Amino acid sequence: MESGAIVLDTTDHGESDLIVTLFCQESGRVTAIAKGAKRSKKRFVNKLEFFTYLQVNYQQKNEQVLAFLSEAEIYTCFPSLRQNLNLYGIATIIREFLLLGVKDGEPDNNIFRLTLWAFHRLDNKEEPRQVLALFLIQFFGYLGYRPDFHSCGNCNQTVQTTKSYRFNSSSGQLICSSCNQNNRCGRPLSQGTIKIVQTAQDQPLDRLHRLKISGSILKESLQLLHNFGRHIFQREITSWHVLAENKKTSSEPSYLKNPEQ
Repeated sequence: MESGAIVLDTTDHGESDLIVTLFCQESGRVTAIAKGAKRSKKRFVNKLEFFTYLQVNYQQKNEQVLAFLSEAEIYTCFPSLRQNLNLYGIATIIREFLLLGVKDGEPDNNIFRLTLWAFHRLDNKEEPRQVLALFLIQFFGYLGYRPDFHSCGNCNQTVQTTKSYRFNSSSGQLICSSCNQNNRCGRPLSQGTIKIVQTAQDQPLDRLHRLKISGSILKESLQLLHNFGRHIFQREITSWHVLAENKKTSSEPSYLKNPEQ
């Protein structure tokens, strides 16, 4: 089978082989063996690096056995991701979410296109944390976990600028101040954060780059997306620590020290 594919992971197998995890446009997540890849001077040399966008040819009898990767040609390797530590770190977070969310034998062209969009934007050295936030907002929606940012999850009233809101990661819903008078549910969100999430959820991919997120709204957006992702997958996102190591950040954000329970 031929398919566009993004390299998500590689593992050594024996002296010369590699086990490669691919996100394929035609077939979702595929785990394949690349025979002789570590010694190859033609077929696979410098092709099976993380994030690389390839055209691959592989054979697989069924989903219970490894596929056999016979050919791979590079569309783009996104060179900036390997030359800039901050960009590489953000791409690694995206990679981890893909490994958690993309399933074997379940192609998703929306997520595939979204991933290429994110890697291209990072490769063009756009603000990496903004790219991550926009990616995750749409990614969760494509997975079927789109949080409701248009109304209160308790009283169902449309979001109003005269009320304050908190986001409950467990339910994926906003709770208004009238329904949460003791402020025990979720973390507070500004109206600016609510608005940017609403807009990003509905924005076509070819216009997503027009949205700009910065300052406290970006920090707040990443906070809620991190906590929501932890709830969806019921585990910590281990690569998230790279945000605390970003040289542009003077100190570790408080939400990285004390994630929402």
